[in-house]
Amino acid sequence: MRLRWLLLAALALVATLLAAPGPVNRFFFDENLIAIVPGAIYRSAQPSGAEMDELIRRLGLRSVLNLRGERGGSDWLAEERAVTSAHGAEHHTVRLSAKRMPPAPRLREIVEILDTAPRPLLLHCQGGVERSGLAGAVAVLLDGGDLDAARAQFSPSKGFVSWISRSHLPRVVEQYADWLDAQGVEHTPDRFRRWVAEHYHPYFYRARLVALNAPRQLPADAEHVLRVRVTNESREPIGFRASRASGVHLGGLLRPAAEADGEPIELRDGFVDLDLAPGASHELELVLPPLAPGRWSLQVDLVDEGVKWFEAMGSEPLRLAFEVGPPA
Repeated sequence: MRLRWLLLAALALVATLLAAPGPVNRFFFDENLIAIVPGAIYRSAQPSGAEMDELIRRLGLRSVLNLRGERGGSDWLAEERAVTSAHGAEHHTVRLSAKRMPPAPRLREIVEILDTAPRPLLLHCQGGVERSGLAGAVAVLLDGGDLDAARAQFSPSKGFVSWISRSHLPRVVEQYADWLDAQGVEHTPDRFRRWVAEHYHPYFYRARLVALNAPRQLPADAEHVLRVRVTNESREPIGFRASRASGVHLGGLLRPAAEADGEPIELRDGFVDLDLAPGASHELELVLPPLAPGRWSLQVDLVDEGVKWFEAMGSEPLRLAFEVGPPA
């Protein structure tokens, strides 16, 4: 019994070392340098400045896509930009999470870069596993590869071990596959582009908001209760919570029209315990405080407290404009 547990522990340790970014992963996977589209698109772990210089020379790289964003230290990023600039190569930066599905605008940005950046192109994250796997899968689909080839970008041979990584990034490919099945169509690069542009939204971050009593003019000395019908257009339940500290709530950003770039008045309401099922609707209220006379703009959206406004993930907020007149 003890020997079996020791063997299992050893296997788990090896799998962890292979999946984790760092020297062991780089030793086994040769910097995790992989040709996604031979001669055109490559993926790798984070190269040093000297390694980037060598890769540009060896592969003839004309562009680089950094998937780590600008976090994690400025020295390596400045060095990377300096090396690519010295070779006349384009440098692009998109920040992805290695664990969570990307916001819709970020996925659209990756598609745009892969469609337009000069090739050969190198994309990299830190360990060349999760984020590089997602961008690699997108590159495969854009180049005409099938779903299985895209899924293969998340494989142990490329450093990805799902039960260790616990990354949600493979769900992007599976969401696309589900959409194809629902439409009864096969994958094509243009269908994938359209899905990313019009249909992809991560998790439950997609809702349609309709004002049921949108104001045109309000008195200056009174509150107004705005009624909003919220429809869940995602594939997962939206978890509204009565707690102010967590869960999803109805929110608003209120500004005088003359101060469009000013700091907004931030509103919260819709404190209910409700799991809104896909396709279902519910009516919520947002209380507008007494306002000074003038023209005002209001953006109404859902907010996952401590995480994201739905707009940041690609959902469309409700935008209203109204006049506040003299006291009633």
